[in-house]
Amino acid sequence: MSFLSVRGLGVAYGRGPPALADITLALDAGQRLAVLGESGSGKSTLAMAICGLLPPTAAVSGTVGFAAPLLLGRDVGVVFQDPNGSLNPVLSIGEQIAEVAVVHRGRSWRAARAEAARLLDRMGIAQPHAALSRHPHEFSGGQRQRIALAAALAADPVLLVADEPTSALDTVMQHQIVGLLDELVRERGLTLLFITHDIALASMLGDEVAVLHGGRLMEAGPVAQVLRRPAHRYTAALLAARLDLDTRIGARLPEIGADFAVVVPHG
Repeated sequence: MSFLSVRGLGVAYGRGPPALADITLALDAGQRLAVLGESGSGKSTLAMAICGLLPPTAAVSGTVGFAAPLLLGRDVGVVFQDPNGSLNPVLSIGEQIAEVAVVHRGRSWRAARAEAARLLDRMGIAQPHAALSRHPHEFSGGQRQRIALAAALAADPVLLVADEPTSALDTVMQHQIVGLLDELVRERGLTLLFITHDIALASMLGDEVAVLHGGRLMEAGPVAQVLRRPAHRYTAALLAARLDLDTRIGARLPEIGADFAVVVPHG
């Protein structure tokens, strides 16, 4: 059995169109899956379904399974788009990171604070021991995202789910955070689920990529194959709509419609 197996997953909220419909994916241990799509494509809903964080009102069909039972917070670390939603403004960052190690790893508070300082140092936070007593508002947005990442790793998880962790940051900080994620995943042998709307970031971090549109899986397979030789016209349109320095001034970008059929994943 794969490390993660998603079979026929559907998620609906109320009477509107389903957020996800018949999603089937598999992820091996140590592999990196980038889930790519526009806003509203169902990317975050897929991440929350895998983490078991969907609201009770969500109607869910299909299955999400792991090769071994995983516990959120201990075995699954999550980094969200906005670190302010992950960090408690009234607690010091040292308390917040250390608490994860105390609760999920059984560390003493003294040992957990020492571990928190080591993690902050690894995240590039200056004067990590002094930083333990500071509060989230005393750090920049990029630093807060690094702190949230430290908290997610404090329990030594086997799966890291990063849901658009760089979208609120400037381009320079985005690449710093992605570089750090890449290093940490390699160092720790983590399995990574990376949610993004950015094709460049997907190609940097993913071994495999899954392309979502309107809650449906358009295409999935190795990053190099899907992004260089897309089998689905939606993926081709998404790639063609990307602006870069080579884009001709005044060129008309392709329109991406909603009438795309699903294609069998690569391989």
